Amino acid sequence: MKVVLDSNVYVSAFGFDAGPERILDLGVATNFKIYSSLYIIEEVKRVLHEKLGMSERFATLAGKRIERYSNVVPIRGVPAGPIPTDPNDGPIIKTCLASRADFLVTGDKELFAVALRGTEIVSPSQFLRHLRTQGIA
Repeated sequence: MKVVLDSNVYVSAFGFDAGPERILDLGVATNFKIYSSLYIIEEVKRVLHEKLGMSERFATLAGKRIERYSNVVPIRGVPAGPIPTDPNDGPIIKTCLASRADFLVTGDKELFAVALRGTEIVSPSQFLRHLRTQGIA
């Protein structure tokens, strides 16, 4: 199972919500693979530091953790795919396409409206429920 975590899921995991943190832990400990892109990593670092006031060191370490525990895929040259309402979500869609993700886990309600063939778009709580039905969580 291939999973892309949106940047907002990582931000929540790094100190705000136990559900997204559990997804990261399960991704490391079990057989599903987490995919990311440099865009997602940089977005997480930017939000943690600039918007939430975390130290630059904390944001950098968070980015390194994502790199360590996910498969980072290049998104340059990937066809655009479905056009999301928010242009900043385009690279998230490209990450899903580049990794051939089975799931996109996001807290962004606008992304739920995107029809992404082959990828189910779910919230962190929906994904944790799915993992429980698979005997993973």
